[in-house]
Amino acid sequence: MTAATHDPPPPRTSAAGLRKRHVFYFSGFDPRGPAHYHALYGTESKLQAPLNGLDLTVGKRRRIGKLANAWKISLPNGGAETEYEFLRWDDIIRAHWPKNEVELFKTAVPVYWVGLWDNLPGKLLKIAWPSALTITYPIVAFLGSLIIGLMLAAAVTVMAVMAGFPWWTGLLPGAVVFAGGVWLGRWQDNRFRSYWLLRTYGLMLPWACGKRPVVDDRIREFAAYIVEKLRTSDADEVLLVGHSAGSILTVPLVSEMLRLDPALGTRGPTFALVSLGNCIPILSMLSGSEKLREDLATVATAPGVRWLDFSAKRDGASLTQVDPLAVSGISRPPGIPVRPLQFPVRIVKMFSPEAYAAIKRDIFRVHFQYIMAGELLTDYDFFAITAGPISLAERYPEPPFSSDS
Repeated sequence: MTAATHDPPPPRTSAAGLRKRHVFYFSGFDPRGPAHYHALYGTESKLQAPLNGLDLTVGKRRRIGKLANAWKISLPNGGAETEYEFLRWDDIIRAHWPKNEVELFKTAVPVYWVGLWDNLPGKLLKIAWPSALTITYPIVAFLGSLIIGLMLAAAVTVMAVMAGFPWWTGLLPGAVVFAGGVWLGRWQDNRFRSYWLLRTYGLMLPWACGKRPVVDDRIREFAAYIVEKLRTSDADEVLLVGHSAGSILTVPLVSEMLRLDPALGTRGPTFALVSLGNCIPILSMLSGSEKLREDLATVATAPGVRWLDFSAKRDGASLTQVDPLAVSGISRPPGIPVRPLQFPVRIVKMFSPEAYAAIKRDIFRVHFQYIMAGELLTDYDFFAITAGPISLAERYPEPPFSSDS
C-alpha cells in the first residue's frame, strides 16, 4: 500500500477531558424496542449510581426517522454529554417472531436440520460446552414437549378403545392431554426462554447463510446513516455497542462502514466497537457463512477500529474468552494488534452470594446483566463505559504491541 500524500488528522482524544460521546446501541434479538431500552437504561443507571458515583441524567426519548431513537445522557456541572442512539431492527424481529407452536415448528425444524447437518453443536462442544448446550436444549425441549403430549394423547385414545368405548370418545381427553404437553413446553419456555432462542436461531442462522436479505438491507442503511453522522460529528469518541445477536450484526455493519469510509477511526472521533455477550462463532463456524467470515477479518484488522469484547463465563448464550477469528479458521496477518481485546465479565463479583445464587439460575437474566446494574462495583460498568467522564481508551488502555509479534 502506498503512503498517502497527506496524513489524515489524528483522531481526537480525551487528554483534556472527554466532552462529548456518541453511542450507537445495537440490541439483541428482542422485539421490545427503544421504549423498553430507554426505560431500562434510566432505571439501571440510577441503581448503579451509588457504586460508580455517576449522577446521570437520562433525557427524553425522541424518534430519529425509522432507523433510530435517541436520548441525551449528561453528567452534572457541565461534565461529559452522551448522545445515545438505539438502532432499530425490532420491526424485523417482530416480523420474524413465530407466534404459536405451529409457526415455531415450521421455522425451527428446517433451521436446526441445517445446523445439525453442519455439525454446529459438535463444533461448539469443542470450544464451549455451555454454548453447545444452549443451542441444543431449545429444540430438544420444544419437540420433547410436543412428542410427550402426542404420545400421551394417543395412549388415552387407545385406552378408551381397549376399555370397549368407541374410538372417538378418547379424542376429547386426548386433546386435553396434548394441550398439557403444549402447556409444559410453554412453562419451560417461561423458565429457560427456550422458545426465544428458537426464534433467534430461526432468523440468525438463515441470515448468516445469505437467506434473510431484509437484515442485510437494514445493515446497509445503518452504515450509511452512521457514516454520515460521523462526517459532521463533534464527538470525542464514538462507540458502536452490540449486545448478544447484535454483537454479530455489528461485524457486517462495521465492514460496510469501512467500505463507505476506509479511514474510519483514523480521523475525527475515535471509533470503537464494543461487543457484549458475543456469540459470533455460533454463526461464523457455519460452512455457509463465508460473507460473515470475510467481514470478521475486515473488522478485526482495520487500523482505526478498536474492538473490545466483554463476555461472562456464566453466560451460556455467549462465548467468553474464545477468539472468534481462530475458531472460524481466519488467520491474522502478522504485524497487527489482536482484535477483539477480550475482557471477562465476572457476574459472580457483582452480587452478594445470596443474590447471585438466584440470578445465576435465570439464564435470561444473566445474559442481560451486561446492560444492568450490580450490587457491587467491579471493573466492568456499562454505564461508565457509555456515559462516564473517561474515554474507552483511558478506561481500557491499549496493551503493549510489538510489530514483530
